[in-house]
Amino acid sequence: MTKLNYFDVLIVYSEALAASASNTSTENISPFSRGSRNESYNTVYGYFLETCNKFKLNAAFTTSADIIGPGFCRSYWKFKDNNWLKINSPCFSNLIFDKFSPTRKGRKNRRQLLFSSPEIRPFNDPQLFNLFFDKQKTYDELSEHSIPTISLGKTLQSITDACDTLTKLMNLHSGSKDFSLDLIMKDRFGAGGRHVYKFKPGQSENMFSVIQKNTRTSFIIQPFAKFDQGFSYHNCPASTDIRLIYLKGKIIQSYIRVAKSGDFRCNEHQGGLLTYLSIKEIPPILVEKANSIAKILDKKCSLYALDFLISNNGNAYLLEGNTGPGLDWNMSLIKNEIKAKKLIRLVVEELNVRAKAPLN
Repeated sequence: MTKLNYFDVLIVYSEALAASASNTSTENISPFSRGSRNESYNTVYGYFLETCNKFKLNAAFTTSADIIGPGFCRSYWKFKDNNWLKINSPCFSNLIFDKFSPTRKGRKNRRQLLFSSPEIRPFNDPQLFNLFFDKQKTYDELSEHSIPTISLGKTLQSITDACDTLTKLMNLHSGSKDFSLDLIMKDRFGAGGRHVYKFKPGQSENMFSVIQKNTRTSFIIQPFAKFDQGFSYHNCPASTDIRLIYLKGKIIQSYIRVAKSGDFRCNEHQGGLLTYLSIKEIPPILVEKANSIAKILDKKCSLYALDFLISNNGNAYLLEGNTGPGLDWNMSLIKNEIKAKKLIRLVVEELNVRAKAPLN
């Protein structure tokens, strides 16, 4: 009989990015493919497991494809002596560090299965996860602090109607002068700046064409906020978003992402440059708004990030929230590595507390 391995913590990562340890291919020697743009995550999660070991937490890495029951996965990876090891045996943990946001039915079902027992505890607060996973829900809940948002249907007429509704909503907005007539269409459940498009007024047919090419993707639209001069770092105005990371109700890290020239998308995956700043370098109006949102959310035990922009008129807007802020870093920037490793240590400290807490 195959031995069941018990762990204090299981890191369950998205199968879209990480490979299952059950894959017997000789090329499958680490969770993240060598030569891919995600290869550096092998270093990141190797450090994560090493940090767990220093806290005497028995931890392993697995994927959403491995889920076979509440808290159970069919295989897992370990990291030892700077090498990844595949263990093709089932494993179990009551505590899950969940790093996957399912949009397809199979992955949704596996997530539900993973947490189908009340004894299985996700690291991310389920209510907060659901709120931030859906950009429309985020706007509906936090509309006072956010950019107007409308969900799109799949037909040309529904797109035209949604654009008309957004125009009316924008005209009634107290900060209407912060927005141009251009529209941003983005994946309602997406991340990393993928499936984000910019359109001129009256381009409903162009939007419809994108939707037809991405039938599995749900989209929302927002007015394009003018923010290329709203925040200036070292007196160099550029399209910039600002991320504040919360843990235990307090801001523990803050950084900016500056879009590459000619682009408005600030994500690192889209060429944005990430720079850590102290909280004193963040505009007070933004910190005040972020803390107001944190008070509304009232999730003092959760790790989450709030992303903002500053309009050219000086107004702060919530772009989105995230219960799984990236733990990776630019391998060529020492400061970013130091900061990212500090965040990982803080996460592991919290996991250590939760692993020792009795089940309710």
